[in-house]
Amino acid sequence: MKVILNNLQVKAVVSWLPENRLEMISLGKIYGDAEVVSVMKATGVERVRVADVDMCSSDMCQKAAEVLIEREGIDKNEIDGLVFVSQTTDWILPATSISLQDRLGLNQDTVCIDIHYGCSGYIYGMLQAATWISTGACKNVLVLSGDTTSRMMNPNDKSLRMVFGDCGTATLVSVGTSRMGFHIQSDGSGADRLIVPAGGFRTPISEKTSQLVWDEDKNGRTQNDLFMDGMAIFNFAITKVHKNVNSIIEEMQWAKEDVGFYAIHQANEFMVNYVRKKLKVAVDIAPTNCRDYGNTGPATIPLLLSDVCSQKQYDLKKTIMCGFGVGLSWGSVAADLSETKFYEPINK
Repeated sequence: MKVILNNLQVKAVVSWLPENRLEMISLGKIYGDAEVVSVMKATGVERVRVADVDMCSSDMCQKAAEVLIEREGIDKNEIDGLVFVSQTTDWILPATSISLQDRLGLNQDTVCIDIHYGCSGYIYGMLQAATWISTGACKNVLVLSGDTTSRMMNPNDKSLRMVFGDCGTATLVSVGTSRMGFHIQSDGSGADRLIVPAGGFRTPISEKTSQLVWDEDKNGRTQNDLFMDGMAIFNFAITKVHKNVNSIIEEMQWAKEDVGFYAIHQANEFMVNYVRKKLKVAVDIAPTNCRDYGNTGPATIPLLLSDVCSQKQYDLKKTIMCGFGVGLSWGSVAADLSETKFYEPINK
């Protein structure tokens, strides 16, 4: 799917980080110092944030949204759309976005929707918000994206524990004068490459699914835990993502050399830099911050924006955001973020 939508503006981006820091080097006592150093060298992730056991993704997103509303001086009655993007929702039902409408004190004319996507999810959330606004259905939409991936991982699975972190974010998309271009693609044949096999209605949790199994790399997990085929995801990313990005740049009729910033999903430092090299763009306009936060799923793009763009001036008139992962799914957004307000991540 490829589309250009009009009359839009991304007004502000806020990220909220848990205060708990997990230093990867501290895991040497569990996995062995040599193994930990090897994984850190491969991924570039040195530390992540981990949410408290009683904190959900929606709680972090709510905190981010409250900061955004306060700092932007927004009348809550003017917010008429809410999109919640997360794989770690509060319940099977009802939709968490409905709960957030009430908790944030938004009026009952607010349209709410959950989008159950991970690392590509922010792109889907922005598409939903942009569609509501460009059609005239809404004027101000909150896109709240975040995950508590730490809850889905088995502590014996170092391949995931040393990569994923927790975060919640809030982005306000409003009526404006700019265009936003979207290119989103899907390949369901790769659904088993990144999956929690049990716990849904197809495979309910049972004694069998709860048995701990060790793989050849000495990672332990049950079928109730998150599984990722890292090599398959890597091969998918380096094959598909740059083509998707180049396509939306062409669709927008932008000269590639005029793109001033690339916000690439922060899967890990090695993968981001590999995708960047496939795009043939300089590191100074495609920065990384996963060294300090790891892979925060649908929060990586807004976290990157609020982190680096609040500290340094970039040419954001022509910005590319791209996400890729679970599904398999991948997509890009082309947007003007030159007037967007980026706030330094809370608890940085």
